[in-house]
Amino acid sequence: MKTTRFIVITLATVLVSPAFAACPAPLAGDTPEVLEANRERLICLQRELSEKADDYQVTVDLDNLDRRFDDLQLKQRFNSLQFTPPKVPDF
Repeated sequence: MKTTRFIVITLATVLVSPAFAACPAPLAGDTPEVLEANRERLICLQRELSEKADDYQVTVDLDNLDRRFDDLQLKQRFNSLQFTPPKVPDF
């Protein structure tokens, strides 16, 4: 359980860290200009996270396709082997 929690936290940190670098820092205050700037910042962060999630999904899909391809190659190799099943004695 602790390992899973650690992995989730690490993954979230890795995904979010570049988004913080690409978007402006939050501003303090409650003026309309500050609120608008913070709204734009949140939109930027959401966009960055969405792009990262899409990139991650593409990576996962490619990994799955690669594994399926490897599995098919392995099955093809096994099917090409000359194998005769052993004779089972009758009792």
